[in-house]
Amino acid sequence: MPEAGAEKTEKIVQEVVVSGTAISTRSGANPANDDQQKTPAKRSGVVVSERDLDLFEWVAEHRFSTKELLVERFYSDPTKLRAGTQASGQYGAVRLRALLRDGYLRPSRYRILRVAPLLVSDVGYRLLHGLGRVPEYRALPDIDIENFEHDVWVQRLRIAFERDHGCKNWSTERALKLAQQERQLPYLPDGRFNSADGQAWNLEVERTPKRLDRLKELLSLRARTSRKTRVLYVLDRRFSEFYRAQMAVTENPAVFHIAHFDDLATAHLGGNDWAATSIAQLFGGNRV
Repeated sequence: MPEAGAEKTEKIVQEVVVSGTAISTRSGANPANDDQQKTPAKRSGVVVSERDLDLFEWVAEHRFSTKELLVERFYSDPTKLRAGTQASGQYGAVRLRALLRDGYLRPSRYRILRVAPLLVSDVGYRLLHGLGRVPEYRALPDIDIENFEHDVWVQRLRIAFERDHGCKNWSTERALKLAQQERQLPYLPDGRFNSADGQAWNLEVERTPKRLDRLKELLSLRARTSRKTRVLYVLDRRFSEFYRAQMAVTENPAVFHIAHFDDLATAHLGGNDWAATSIAQLFGGNRV
C-alpha cells in the first residue's frame, strides 16, 4: 500500500507521497500548468501530476491505450497550453516515456506496426488505489489483441465526441461490467454516455458484421429495453444496409442510429427513411 501524508499550505490541499514520489492536488490550480505545479519529489524521477493520474485512470478504464491516443487526449488541448505555445505531441511523448521509465505504465508484449500498446502497471494501480481512484480495477496480464482495432476505435470516438460535441458522463465497457457485479445484463455496450442535451446513448462499434441470428437477437433486445436511451452504431459502410434491414423490423427502429467509419460527421436516423443529419445535431446541435 502506498504511504500517504497530508500537508496543508495556502495552495496545496493534499500531498500524497508514494514510494518517494510526491503527487499533489491543488485548489485553484490552472490545468495549463498542471505538470509544472507539483510538490518536489523525495527522490529522483518523475513527479506525478493530476493530469498523469487522469491519464492512468483513462488507460485503466479502457484496459489499455496507445501513445497516439494519449497524446491526442491529454496533450493536444489548446486550453491547457501555456501562453505562446502551440499544440504538439512532443511534450506528450516525452512525458509518456518518463512514466514508462519510472514504472507507472508498462508496454504490452504485442507490437502493432512496431509500437507497443500501454497498460497501467502494478505500481500505477497501487498509486491510483492509494488515492481512492478506480479501486475496483486491477492490473491486467495484457491486451486482447484480437479486439485491438475495435478498442482503439472506441477510444477515438470517445475523444472526438467529448472534445467536439460536449458529450460527458462516459462509462466504458469495463466500467459497466464491473458495475453490474452479480446482475448479469443481457448485453453491454462499448460505451454509455450523455450528449450535450442530456440524452443517454449506448455506443456500439462494429468492425465486422455479426451473424444474422445473433444480430437479430441483440437488436430485438435493444429495441425493447432502450425506451429512453438511444443506440448509435458506428460501423463499416459495406454492411450498413444489412444492419439497417434488421433494425427496421424491430419493434422500435427509431431508437437506432448509424454512423460510418469513413464519415463521422454524419449520422443516419433510425426509422423508415434513415434520414441523414450531422453528428453535431444528433448530439444537441452545438459544436463546443
